[in-house]
Amino acid sequence: MKEYKFIKQKSTPIKKDTDFENLLNSYAKTGWRVVNSFVHRGVVKAILERDKDETQN
Repeated sequence: MKEYKFIKQKSTPIKKDTDFENLLNSYAKTGWRVVNSFVHRGVVKAILERDKDETQN
């Protein structure tokens, strides 16, 4: 089974692509992968996916 997470780039006066890249990389280290990304009203958003840990239920 999969689980999903929706994240967005933080709204700051100066948005830095490297900050969002670092955020994505931090999620990747815990098993998340980007399945879709898009820009909505100037904000980068991404949908992440990973295998759900069935042992936690």
